[in-house]
Amino acid sequence: MSKVDTAVILAGGKGLRLRPETIDKPKAMVRVAGKPIIEWVILWLKKNGIKNIVLSVDYKKETLASHLGDGRGFGVKIIYNHHKGAKDTGDAFRSVFKNINLPETFIAMNGDQITNLSIKKLVAHHEKYRPIATVAVCPMKSPFGIVHLDENHTIRAFHEKPILYDKLMNTGIYIFERGIHHYLPKHGAIEKTTFKKLVREKQLNAYAHRGFFSTVNDHKDLASTEEILKRAKLNFI
Repeated sequence: MSKVDTAVILAGGKGLRLRPETIDKPKAMVRVAGKPIIEWVILWLKKNGIKNIVLSVDYKKETLASHLGDGRGFGVKIIYNHHKGAKDTGDAFRSVFKNINLPETFIAMNGDQITNLSIKKLVAHHEKYRPIATVAVCPMKSPFGIVHLDENHTIRAFHEKPILYDKLMNTGIYIFERGIHHYLPKHGAIEKTTFKKLVREKQLNAYAHRGFFSTVNDHKDLASTEEILKRAKLNFI
């Protein structure tokens, strides 16, 4: 198995749904369970053998640079890319490819996920099928209560916000081959453009993660992730 040791993290989000915490800092610097989100991400990457990190930034970028520096304090090497004014993931990744010499295969992700996903297993899956991109997916938690009826419309079961194991969602964590830059759009998010092209060409694969995964988009996510982390006792050191 070839060694994948580089990750590209898009960390320019304004985190509007996390205001007022993000008035003076980017979403990735919001603290959860005692650490900024981005610190959880970097510790997880390091634990999984990722030593080179490209941090693509924009909003309040100096806050990230001040906290993380060149990464030596976290045991990694961090270089920064400024995707100034990027409107979506397509803009951000085009900027990264323009400014950074990326390896043949690398991890790509947003900067707001906390997980115990095994990158070694993700890479092995990617190498087995050799697509241009592999998406890490996980079972979706329903935001609503689910009811089951019988033929008389009597409720036979009621499950409050269950995990839907037969419905898989995109975690925003990927493995990309460098050739994906040929599929980047002139406009639009890669999830709505690039991935559709790859699907048509059967070049997009999925790896199912069944462990811990949380993403922080709003105050509700922040509270639930904090509670889960207190119980999970993740060891990323």
